[in-house]
Amino acid sequence: MADDSHPSAPGASAPTRWASDIIVDLLHAYDLRYAPLNPGASYRGLHDSIVNYGGNRPEMLLCQHEETAVQIAHGYAKASGRPIVAILHNLVGLLHANLAIYYAYIDRVPVFIIGATGPMDETKRRPRIDWIHTAQSQGEAVRAYTKWDYQPHVIDGVPEAFARGYSVMMTEPRGPIYMCYDAWLQEQPLDHEVAMPPRGAARVPTRIAPEPDALAAVADLIAAAARPVIIAEYVGREPEGFHALVALAETGGIPVYDVDSRLNFPTRHPLNMSHAKDVFRDADLVLCLDTRDWEKPTTELASATREVVSVVPPGAKWIDIGFGDLELSSWAFDYQRLHHADLQILGDTTIAIPALTRLLQARIAKDAALGARIAARADEVAVKSRTLREGWARDARADWDASPISLPRLASEVWDAIKNEDWVLSAGTLEQWTRKLWDFDTPYRHPGRSLGTATQFGISIGVALAHRDEKRLVVDMQPDGDLMFDAGAMWVVAKHRIPMLVVMYNNRAYYNDWEHQIRMAKLRDTPVERAYIGMDLDDPAPDFAAMARSMGWYAEGPLESPEGLADALVRAIACVKAGQPALLDTITQKR
Repeated sequence: MADDSHPSAPGASAPTRWASDIIVDLLHAYDLRYAPLNPGASYRGLHDSIVNYGGNRPEMLLCQHEETAVQIAHGYAKASGRPIVAILHNLVGLLHANLAIYYAYIDRVPVFIIGATGPMDETKRRPRIDWIHTAQSQGEAVRAYTKWDYQPHVIDGVPEAFARGYSVMMTEPRGPIYMCYDAWLQEQPLDHEVAMPPRGAARVPTRIAPEPDALAAVADLIAAAARPVIIAEYVGREPEGFHALVALAETGGIPVYDVDSRLNFPTRHPLNMSHAKDVFRDADLVLCLDTRDWEKPTTELASATREVVSVVPPGAKWIDIGFGDLELSSWAFDYQRLHHADLQILGDTTIAIPALTRLLQARIAKDAALGARIAARADEVAVKSRTLREGWARDARADWDASPISLPRLASEVWDAIKNEDWVLSAGTLEQWTRKLWDFDTPYRHPGRSLGTATQFGISIGVALAHRDEKRLVVDMQPDGDLMFDAGAMWVVAKHRIPMLVVMYNNRAYYNDWEHQIRMAKLRDTPVERAYIGMDLDDPAPDFAAMARSMGWYAEGPLESPEGLADALVRAIACVKAGQPALLDTITQKR
């Protein structure tokens, strides 16, 4: 059943339809606009349908690696809230993409992954190649870290599975799903009408609402608390959550610690106490809002011995509002340590926070003394917050003229260059210096903290793609080790005209791991000067500017001194605003 975007000429005989055209109809119906992919014969039928039946909708983005394809979809959805489709060739393409799929899962990002397998009909398999590229239950390879996977056996089963997969993917907590389409099934002529999902059918269930009586109990606890603190992790996954958290914090005079899996709270707000664990030391109530990572903000870690000590007083009350164990996996421990909260409420914080604010406002309206206590607390927190920011500004001046460049100097120079633009930081916080020095004032400024090595650049491409139409200046503070995993992805950016500014955070090392080896050396009394072995990215040092220029970018570097950095940023930003990606290879201190 074709949709309205594929009309036949009047009087002309209907063109031959193919089974893979049905998949394209669904991609159009669900408005999946882009399709990052690496080519593969297992979906040659679908590829032809997208190009010739669908008019290259979704628009194909050619990638050199399947991991990059999934990361672009990850970044796009994280920045925009809208999914796109990543297409993976067969069993081997799926295995290439495993890490990217896992990170999309633990980052709660909706990615619609389409895969393919060689013919399940043994008589249609090409010698050798279709046998080694065909698996029984191919989705099993990623089942532990996708929300759902399915392989339809007939073309009539494709629409229902597609609709279910979309709904599962977009239901909170969101995550990737995997649809696997048999190669021979795709390539069959379509000899009958296939029922499509009704146009008016709901695509995603409504949000999970919290229990009203439980929210009322939370409002009572906040009203009674002297020193409440909020921890927020995924609240800002939607703009409404960001703004609702501001309203709640201001209503209750409550300091906020932003875990930064999304941008949850304005960085220069007087109630922002992120990066300051001392805010928990005298807390009598800790309110966790859509938070998995409650432990790291509230504990001190001795890394070498792995000893963890809480900074929260033993008598403090804990409240958790979020999705609980709905996303629990029996394979990976991404769910982290069990949180023994005094009150645990299952519900979407996008609904819960405004409702809680209204309840708290009603209590304040009836109790003038409560309002006065809240105002006094807010003033006290504002002083502490301002003192923190003033201290960071002073600390940033240390080693100001040092070469290689200090991270605070680099963060400061980039901020001075972009602060009057409509900017977005795609990834890379320079050990939190961007979060401390820049003004993250609106939800889209930052999609959330970076993930593991080999993820940042691909995700940043997706973020830049999501903001391309708005012509925002997307900045990626890019570590050298991360880019070395997939330097070829720079070609993807130039090929598909995705403007972005990459400023290298190049310390010529995998220094996070180098630091671990230093800790081990000190603990075991082995030579600290040997800790660099297996860690340095030097001798030879990669020339990132040369690599970028070879793939169509504007690039300068290596820049080892802060002198001239401001002018280089002006030149690079001008290129990005003209539509060309730009890279500055800045050499930085090893922290």
